[in-house]
Amino acid sequence: MIKRQSIRRWEPMRDVFQGKKRIAQQKFFGGPGGNFSKTPPGRRRQKETGTLLLAFLFFVLSFVLHAGAAQDIDYAALDKYIGKTVKDFEVVGLSIAIVKDGAVVFDKNYGCKDYEKKDKVGGNSLFNIASCSKAFTAACIGILVQEGKLAWKDKVIDYLPEFRLSDPYITRELTIKDLLCHRSGLETFGGDLLWYETGYDSKEIIRRMRYIPVKRQFRSEYGYQNNMYIVAGAVIEKVSGKSWGEFLSEKILQPLEMKTTRFSGKQVDEKMDVAYPHIGQKKYPRWIQPENPAASLFSSSSEMANWIRMLLDGGKWKDRQILESGTIAELFSSQTIRRVSSFAKKNGTRFRAYGLGWGLYDYYGEKIVEHSGGMPGYISKVMLVPDRNLGVVILTNNMKYLTTVLRYKILDLFLQRDGKKDWAAEFLEIEKKYEKRRQARQEKRAAERVKRTRPALKLKEYVGVFEDRMYGKAEVVFKEKKLFLTLLPTKEVFTSRMEHWHYNTFRVKFKDDFLPDGYVTFGFDSHGKVTGFKIDLPNPDFHFRNLDFKKAK
Repeated sequence: MIKRQSIRRWEPMRDVFQGKKRIAQQKFFGGPGGNFSKTPPGRRRQKETGTLLLAFLFFVLSFVLHAGAAQDIDYAALDKYIGKTVKDFEVVGLSIAIVKDGAVVFDKNYGCKDYEKKDKVGGNSLFNIASCSKAFTAACIGILVQEGKLAWKDKVIDYLPEFRLSDPYITRELTIKDLLCHRSGLETFGGDLLWYETGYDSKEIIRRMRYIPVKRQFRSEYGYQNNMYIVAGAVIEKVSGKSWGEFLSEKILQPLEMKTTRFSGKQVDEKMDVAYPHIGQKKYPRWIQPENPAASLFSSSSEMANWIRMLLDGGKWKDRQILESGTIAELFSSQTIRRVSSFAKKNGTRFRAYGLGWGLYDYYGEKIVEHSGGMPGYISKVMLVPDRNLGVVILTNNMKYLTTVLRYKILDLFLQRDGKKDWAAEFLEIEKKYEKRRQARQEKRAAERVKRTRPALKLKEYVGVFEDRMYGKAEVVFKEKKLFLTLLPTKEVFTSRMEHWHYNTFRVKFKDDFLPDGYVTFGFDSHGKVTGFKIDLPNPDFHFRNLDFKKAK
């Protein structure tokens, strides 16, 4: 790796090549150095030979510096650092692979697949890579473009005439490319409750998307959208005649020899080498089951390294061209501008954008191509530094900041920045502050509870079937002198006893450790009859606040 100060050594080489270009132009036009030059031909050949030799020497020198810098990485120290941070962050299990110049140079595993059983994570252990699945879906679309079966600018409704959003203009104008870069006009995570733990198939999810409110500016504001990748999967099926998972397996997983990677949780069972999800250090009982082009891939660090090596090698894997270099350039190109946070600015980032299935930013001027993934019990990260031929995959089976800590640590090492900064200490402090804020919110909520109040009606009068137009039906029942709420599309998980909180608000705790307590508040008409309810369940991923359940007549 070329040291930062040695980059200046390229400048004479640049001048050499520019000089060669000027000589060639002058020869063509008969100027100095051309046919009318007074310099004898033999001396000109000697000068040009010297110029080429100088250029060659600079090339060799840069290669030697590059190779030498790569060898300077202290992998034993990195191993020790990761081991310590895994303990400090109380991470259950972690698997990491680093690819440099086409080879896996670091491949380590830490912790357990199952915290109770203490069985060790290995390089072939399967983790849900969550939203890192999006890059595979975007690549599948890219393959169809390569094959001439669709174009990036094609309209979605030309392939899925039944597709509708709440805005007719967006419905008419939304393109294949728009599906993949989060500029549809829908807010971040808007409509995610349609696929989370429901029994809805992709057709039903797409049908119900017409009821999701548009809250962003179409094509000018960023809104992270999992549902649009489900639509992309439906386009892949329509064009190819194969399901998203079948197409992905045929075109990418099999050629890349990703033999144990699975495209849905239904393909994963306990006989396999599975790293189980955890909330804290408690094993989480579920993982994403159906095919979901946004988030359902299960893979290992060893097989994800194949994916990284192909992307860094211009789309080639061994003797096969899987993605054309132009397709990769399109996937890695900025499509939607994103805000740069104050934290990112402080730490070397000046731009952020989203490409097609990939996030893009710079780190002190170096372009980074990256995606993170998160599902209950799993956090993952895939990072590429194309100009340095560097790639990293980090998989964990509980929910901590550690993937971001290691991203910064590895960038500092390989870009030869000051490696003394303790990213782990900084993010541990961030985690502590977050936990304090969370506890403060809980205490504030408890303090705001109005004691010694009663519901306006007898409990039996709250009973009924209710419906949110987008999400579906819910039921409130009275049994054993208590009220119970069940959201019917997710009846196995989103069900709870309703504990009176105050006035006409009841507290619920769904059967999902990923979600905190929620609060259900009923509304009334002028006759004092229940008309519906809303759910206040604050969390960053699933927007219960957008649901508006009306009592069915």
